[in-house]
Amino acid sequence: MVQTMSKTLEVDPQRGIDQPSGRPHLPYRTLTAALVAAQGNALIKLAPGTYSAESGERFPLLIGDRVVIMGQETTQGDGIVITGGGAVPGDGAISAALVVEDQAQVRGVTIQNPQGVGVLVRSGVPLVRACRLSQCGQAGVQVMGMASPLILQVRGDQMAGVGLLLLEQAKGEIRDCTLQRCNMGIHILGAAAPLLTDNHCANNQTGMRVAGTASPVLRQNRLVQNQQWGLLVQERGQPDLGQPGEAANNTLRHNRQGDLRNDTGQTLVTVGNDLLPQALVGPVTLAPSQVPDPAAVPPLLLDRAETAPVIAPSAPPEPPAPPPVVSRFVDLQGHWAAAYIEALADRNLAKGFTDGTYRPNDIITRSQFAALVASCYGSRPFVRNTSEFLDVPRSFWAYRAIDMAQRQGFVSGYPDQTYRPSQPMTRVQAIVAVVNGLGLPDAPASALGRYADRAQIPSYAMSPLSAATQAGLIINYPDADQLRPQDPMTRAEVSVLIYQGLVALGHAPRLTGADPTPPPPPLVQGSFADIQSHWAQDFIQGLLNLDLVRGQSDGQFYPDQAMTRAQFAALVTAAFQPAPRLNAQPFSDVPAHHWAANAIQMACRGGFLAGFPDGTFAPNHAVLRLQVWLALVNGLALVNDHAVKLYVVNHYQDRGMIPGYALEAVALATQLGLVVNMPDLTQLNPHRAASRADIAAAVYQTLVYQRRIPPLDHPYIVRI
Repeated sequence: MVQTMSKTLEVDPQRGIDQPSGRPHLPYRTLTAALVAAQGNALIKLAPGTYSAESGERFPLLIGDRVVIMGQETTQGDGIVITGGGAVPGDGAISAALVVEDQAQVRGVTIQNPQGVGVLVRSGVPLVRACRLSQCGQAGVQVMGMASPLILQVRGDQMAGVGLLLLEQAKGEIRDCTLQRCNMGIHILGAAAPLLTDNHCANNQTGMRVAGTASPVLRQNRLVQNQQWGLLVQERGQPDLGQPGEAANNTLRHNRQGDLRNDTGQTLVTVGNDLLPQALVGPVTLAPSQVPDPAAVPPLLLDRAETAPVIAPSAPPEPPAPPPVVSRFVDLQGHWAAAYIEALADRNLAKGFTDGTYRPNDIITRSQFAALVASCYGSRPFVRNTSEFLDVPRSFWAYRAIDMAQRQGFVSGYPDQTYRPSQPMTRVQAIVAVVNGLGLPDAPASALGRYADRAQIPSYAMSPLSAATQAGLIINYPDADQLRPQDPMTRAEVSVLIYQGLVALGHAPRLTGADPTPPPPPLVQGSFADIQSHWAQDFIQGLLNLDLVRGQSDGQFYPDQAMTRAQFAALVTAAFQPAPRLNAQPFSDVPAHHWAANAIQMACRGGFLAGFPDGTFAPNHAVLRLQVWLALVNGLALVNDHAVKLYVVNHYQDRGMIPGYALEAVALATQLGLVVNMPDLTQLNPHRAASRADIAAAVYQTLVYQRRIPPLDHPYIVRI
């Protein structure tokens, strides 16, 4: 069986112990200690209990990149309670219980913070799933900066503040969440633009408020039975409540003061929502959907007065089909999977029906799947003993196949000793089965970053799907970035998966030109796939050409993710090779074997960075934009060489957010062209987590100042 993560740690507040010498066979006592031991790509399992300051926790708990906090998803964290809060580093005005960043995950826990925020999301694409947020004074989940989280199946209730709060330029997806008994269920401000689908806001004071210039997209949500308003739109808010070509299917009903109130002064158009005109306040237009009913509108109409055809509106065209493959099956002509199915048929591993069809779109059951893998991978060794299933008698047609596939490690039953042979095989189940049965090697979780719906992947399947991705087993049609893990698998999809498994074993050749998904855009030689056409491409490429930056193992740079303090230390050390000016200082959270230990010491001794009063460095914390300019100006001692013009900070509309101690450094960084603001040159956003692109741009501009690299004519460089 493939391991879920590279490291698994356990925490139990009842019987655990935090001292390293005393825990070879015991869990940690506190989540705080486990987080120090976790250095990315780690799974931390929480036992039932209360995790609080009284039990030894130090708040806020900072969940770093690729760290997964796992409680019990099936019960939404019932009995696994994290309660408390503390001032967030870099923004002491916020008290948070948990701070999640980059690709961190929090699953199946109950989170409380009566003084502030339950979960603070400041950067990256973290996941919060199947959690319960309650008794939070400010917000259950607060998303800020340019963070783009996936928030799924979260339950928020009994909140004096807001269930979900999105600020600044936050995006991401909020799906299948329930917000009840809050002052406000969901509050979207600033320029936030998230996607909200299948959420339920009921019995709050107000179900949802959209203000500022926020432009969320609302689909299939229920805003019902709230004490005041179902949806309140104010200032310049612009929620998308449906388009002529796409009905929104939201339900706004039975709210005491009204279902929808629009105070913006601009007409709000809704399409395809369940609401009553008498429950609307302000300028609202109920527009009809313009999507034609395919049963009522023929594809081609002839105008009676003309001989020329008039094409009626139709659904969007299908993706272009791959070159046709001549198939022995009558229903596979031009089918996207024809080449794979034909290759299996040539090996006598795929058979059709007596009418000459293959029926590629039929759903495959668990018994049919077992029969396929048993026949196609029959040479695989047995790794288990026979297991009898209550619902698979020996007389069942697939008994032998299920027994064989189970003994080979492909499939297994359920805890109640059933196999459920007639149930559809989901895509995630099938992929995990093939990975386990073939014994494919581990792969980093970052391999899943290419899938837009990766948040739907169950925790048990993360590592197997990473392995399948790296081995090339997965071909998604028609959208390469949509894994659709919970969808039932078709006969065509299973055929492709099985053939790719044969390729991974070296038993079949890879089919060139058969992949139906569009090829990636051409890369600049020696570049990263995900920076092509990115606003920071030239900055990142320039550092790459100097061998100063690295990508992930999947060949991606992830420019919009936050950079940690350890990563920043490594970059400035490589770029500027600082001479030691200060004495070495050991940090309790940077052991000698830490990957960036030497770089952190060099950066600190060179004056670029410093530790915290408690003797820690916090290597997994995100670097703020303000801290980047402070580090560069102080580390290179630039103030000594220039007359600082403090008035230049007046260029920034948010200059009031610059602390007094940093005014001189920000002013000088602006004078020297080190500041790159995207998309608004006048918005400094000093307390926002700096993305990898932000930092690459600042370091590049510093090298330009040192005349070590050519200058760029870039539109987002602040020039004063």
